[in-house]
Amino acid sequence: MRWLRITIAVLAAVLPAVAAPLHSQDNPRRERLQRQVVERFMENYRARAGLSDEQFNQFQAVTRAAFARRASLQQRERGIWEALEGQMRPGVAADQDSVVRLLDGLIDLQAAHVEGARQDLRRYAEFLSPVQRAQLVISLRRLQEEIERIIRERLEQGERGGS
Repeated sequence: MRWLRITIAVLAAVLPAVAAPLHSQDNPRRERLQRQVVERFMENYRARAGLSDEQFNQFQAVTRAAFARRASLQQRERGIWEALEGQMRPGVAADQDSVVRLLDGLIDLQAAHVEGARQDLRRYAEFLSPVQRAQLVISLRRLQEEIERIIRERLEQGERGGS
């Protein structure tokens, strides 16, 4: 439980960066905080799963590559959503061909996320036991849920504060 509390504390500190507007993607503070969250997550997982030094080195390499790939896919996804919203402006006729390409792009990105997850699990299987992989999947899910919860709470606080 201690590792979860530490992760939550780190996430709470990182939330302003995570919930920052899209135009601040190159914010050095945000990038630093994201790196800190990833490092803290990896250290917490190392302790929880009882990884050897060799396993941890491999875990770090695979995890960093996986997070970088996901970040790239998420950036592409944000671009597609922005373009799709731009096409759907009230009072402006949407370009049908562009909308089809954008929708196809969203589906393609979903497929890329799934394929990336499969590749990650195969790579983790090279040095983690099935139980360790399950612990990792559960830990990643909890991390994602906690980030979503914190963002949701902050957005709700902003709506109440702005009313």
